[in-house]
Amino acid sequence: SIKGKKDGPLDLRMNQQVGIPASEWLQTVTAGQLAWVIGATCYRLEAPLPVRLAEALLQRQRERGPFATTGQLVTALEEFGKELTDDRCRDVLTHPVFVALRVFLNREMQQFEAALEGIFERLKPHGRCVVICFNRWEMAAIRRFVREHEAPSAQVREALPQARWADLYPSLANGKRYWVRQAVRPVKPTPEELRRNQRSKSMMFVLEKVPR
Repeated sequence: SIKGKKDGPLDLRMNQQVGIPASEWLQTVTAGQLAWVIGATCYRLEAPLPVRLAEALLQRQRERGPFATTGQLVTALEEFGKELTDDRCRDVLTHPVFVALRVFLNREMQQFEAALEGIFERLKPHGRCVVICFNRWEMAAIRRFVREHEAPSAQVREALPQARWADLYPSLANGKRYWVRQAVRPVKPTPEELRRNQRSKSMMFVLEKVPR
């Protein structure tokens, strides 16, 4: 956990030669921007909790100076967690906020989406891609990718006016020569797997490239 690790500079970049550390980035953002970053991956924090937390963190920064170390941010999150969240969120606030900052600073969402696009450009027709997700934002990205590339069913085409098809199914206007569909339902670990390995809390998606 974040709490159990040694204190250190608040950086969070995978490559220290690219971008700026989290400590500097936090000095440049508005409460609205920080709330958006937190909310983008912290699915347990329903609105308006990301806004409350963002405003509290930036106010603390104005009063006491920048968050220079991971320990300083952890301390603030633990304090605010008691006041700004409910019992369900209080004990799990620190880790998801650190993840949200890391994902944003390293452009992990953009890289994940670019990887999916690249995979399907290279797959042969009816080829399949298996993706194992460990985070909710990754699962949401997979579902969004499928929605943006899926074909409307015959029932939908009959039920909706043709003028609405492209708005409701972006794949009709993207110029690509394939659709994407889920070949099977997402696969979750069995209770036995979870008993043997608590870290196996993942979900496996199998996506297929379908020629138009």
